[in-house]
Amino acid sequence: MAVIVNDMSEVNIDARLVENQNTLSRTEEKLVEMSNGCICSTLREDLMVEVERLAYENRFDYLLIESTGISEPIPVAQTFTYIDEESGIDLSRFSYVDTMVTVVDGFNFMKDFSSNERLMDRSLTDIDEDYRTIVNLLTDQIEFANVIILNKTDLIDPDTLGFLKSAIRKLNPEADILESEFGQIDPKHILNTGLFDFDQAQPSAGWQKELQSGHHTPETEEYGIGSLVFRDKRPFHPERLWKYLNHYPEGILRAKGLFWLASRPDDALNFSQAGGSFRLEKAGVWWSSMPLNHRVQYASFIENQAFIESRWDKNWGDRMNELVFIGQHLNEEEILQALTDCLINDDEKDLFDQKADFEDPFPEQI
Repeated sequence: MAVIVNDMSEVNIDARLVENQNTLSRTEEKLVEMSNGCICSTLREDLMVEVERLAYENRFDYLLIESTGISEPIPVAQTFTYIDEESGIDLSRFSYVDTMVTVVDGFNFMKDFSSNERLMDRSLTDIDEDYRTIVNLLTDQIEFANVIILNKTDLIDPDTLGFLKSAIRKLNPEADILESEFGQIDPKHILNTGLFDFDQAQPSAGWQKELQSGHHTPETEEYGIGSLVFRDKRPFHPERLWKYLNHYPEGILRAKGLFWLASRPDDALNFSQAGGSFRLEKAGVWWSSMPLNHRVQYASFIENQAFIESRWDKNWGDRMNELVFIGQHLNEEEILQALTDCLINDDEKDLFDQKADFEDPFPEQI
């Protein structure tokens, strides 16, 4: 087995730990170190070159890559399906991703998950303008994994452990969840498993499962982890929705989906909340914001035309608010009613049809 260790610090602590192990010194193998930051899209070429070099040595059956705690999993997986035309490297010719594993710090998870701190606030990154939040990174790592190792279980009580497992299960219903102390697990759970499939991994997150199923699967009653889906074609009144988001209900661990505002009828907006972090950004434009002769110029519309038009509304076109909430002890009726109250009413619908202006406190650039 070959091992690539990615360390983001100036002193490669992981390398020193491995070098101190007798097994490594006896075999006199070389440890591949990547110390110039996290494995991400900007370092994809470095990773590709190193994997290709190891493959051509023809000595290894398996490659284990340990990314840093601040790396995003999707770019790593994409590296093995990406053909670099400039260098001519195509890793898919001799390698594939077998398993994506995420290790969760069970003792500190809830503290980190409820924080709105960014990586740079804790000096966890030396990349300029790296504004990622800790909670969004944790969520990405959990949602994309095949195997989740819940570590430090010796430091938490049974009730906390049960709650963490329920919360993680809701974030990623498909992953195998293993408990560990000091990271000790049977290697058979993470090596040569055949668990990873990129096409299946992308929609594996709990919020996407909820949207696909159309109903939520109740989690264990003991810990009260559940979910709900809000769907409505009418636009949100920007002022009322802004006020609601600034008085956000407690207990919601994760929320995600698309929405639209009466003040911005063309824009499909993406809403993402993980713990104490919120993200609002423009996802694109609705098909109904353009005439049919423009829509048919897009291959993505032609390929999905039947589905898009099956959901078409005579008033709103393909516009739709579709939001998933995952949390503990959620008052479903109260949350759904509050969101419904944020939609425009009949009188405001007349104003909308007359293209009246709505006060919009949301940031202009989202």
